[in-house]
Amino acid sequence: MSDTLYVRLAYEDEEAAAEWLIRVFGFREYARKGSLIWLELSDGLVMLCRVGLGLLSPRQLGGVSHKINVYVDDVDVHYARTTREGAVLQRPLETTEYGERRYEVFDPEGHWWHFTQRV
Repeated sequence: MSDTLYVRLAYEDEEAAAEWLIRVFGFREYARKGSLIWLELSDGLVMLCRVGLGLLSPRQLGGVSHKINVYVDDVDVHYARTTREGAVLQRPLETTEYGERRYEVFDPEGHWWHFTQRV
């Protein structure tokens, strides 16, 4: 992989987070080395790690410091699966005036995810 940017997210329980992200958001496991887990969704990649070495989860911070924006092919289908699985919604599914259909959700440790589709 070259010229690729991906985010590294800290979790208190990276194993449980990986299982949840796979089941609820549709990620696939890409690689694993020790406590590091790489997950992919389409051509995007995210690395999960255990909290430590200066990295904290939103739960430890008492809030979020970022939002992860993800483009998906069918945001309606993605939203249906996410809500069926009981994810905590931050913003319900909506169509914006600038031509995107989107929703926002928190994962169990408080990372803020923004899923969108250009329409």
